[in-house]
Amino acid sequence: CWDQVGERVIEGPEMIEVTNAKVAVAKEKLKEDRTRQKSYADKHR
Repeated sequence: CWDQVGERVIEGPEMIEVTNAKVAVAKEKLKEDRTRQKSYADKHR
């Protein structure tokens, strides 16, 4: 955790929750990108 001005320090369960949420969002974006690429590739065959 960074202890910079304007940033609050997150610790414990809250930290895990925030991280899990970010991971979920990242996975969702990856999945969308993959589907987009696949449909693009399918169209251009």
